[in-house]
Amino acid sequence: MNVLCRCPSLYVARFVSLLVAVSFVWPVRGQETPSQVAVVDEEGHLIQFQRDIAPILSRHCLECHGPEDAKNDFRVDDAETFMQYVEPDDIEGSTLYIDYLTTSDEDMMMPPTSHGGPLSPSDLALVRTWVDEGAQWPEGAKVGSTDAVVVPAVVAAEPRDLAQRIWAFQGFLHPATVHFPIALLLLGALFVVLGIKWPSLSTQVPLACLILGGISAVVATAMGWSFATEQGYGSWSRIDFDSEVFWHRWSGVLVAFGSVVLIGIAAMAFWRDSERLGHVWKVGMVVMAGMVGAVGHQGGELNYGKDFYPKAIAILLGTESTEAEAEPVPPVAISEQPIDNQAAE
Repeated sequence: MNVLCRCPSLYVARFVSLLVAVSFVWPVRGQETPSQVAVVDEEGHLIQFQRDIAPILSRHCLECHGPEDAKNDFRVDDAETFMQYVEPDDIEGSTLYIDYLTTSDEDMMMPPTSHGGPLSPSDLALVRTWVDEGAQWPEGAKVGSTDAVVVPAVVAAEPRDLAQRIWAFQGFLHPATVHFPIALLLLGALFVVLGIKWPSLSTQVPLACLILGGISAVVATAMGWSFATEQGYGSWSRIDFDSEVFWHRWSGVLVAFGSVVLIGIAAMAFWRDSERLGHVWKVGMVVMAGMVGAVGHQGGELNYGKDFYPKAIAILLGTESTEAEAEPVPPVAISEQPIDNQAAE
């Protein structure tokens, strides 16, 4: 299918790109600005990365794909990572533009609608022209430093009804609520293990932790789905086996579902006074504790980066780097002209 049929904004971007180019090279006489007069670089390019593209990335992408929070390990301020999604001189082969910036799939669109997406036709035109001209990222060019100030994300302009607003609001409680199933299931599993030595500890406390942990796991999972959508990770229908978010969210669902099943097995064990079913839910709780610990660990890495725990261990062992990485200071230029001491005085 033709890309224009798939996304009408792509046609608009092409048309606007022509207008942008004309506006750069044909300013109104008497109203030329410095950027319009010196718009073409030494290689004849209309679009310059630092001036035209870096501000777009700073305003719309850096918040979620920057050094502080690189979702899906994608950073727009890292040239090597960013250029893996760009094919110079080939806009149709550039997945950044076709699959993310101009897609009609809201789960794939970047920036997502909850963060002000899609980009305006003028921004898309600049990106398109930049790619068509070879997508050059000059050495030393930076995103988020000298080009523009990063502005807060803009929520979707389309109004939401009360149910949608409540669903979106409760999702923001996920980072706090998720600690309940983690702590409860781990505590319950601990008492199951202690029950091997002291049988009196292996029933009441683990059962209470299982019931409360299972309920809180269901609640935290529901909040996580809402929070993921609001943060631009896509809805439940998005399938991406290479995404850590995909495995994190479905592992959370598995923990919630498994906990509910174990609650049912525990109820049947008490109802039938079955020792065999009692062993099943207790062993299952130990498994759930391991799973919820892994899911929680993965969530921590998604929030704080993969080097978060290794850094903590390095600090504990005293092996962290203590040398500050200082940028080289250019030497002070010394004038070759003789100094006139009388003039200096």
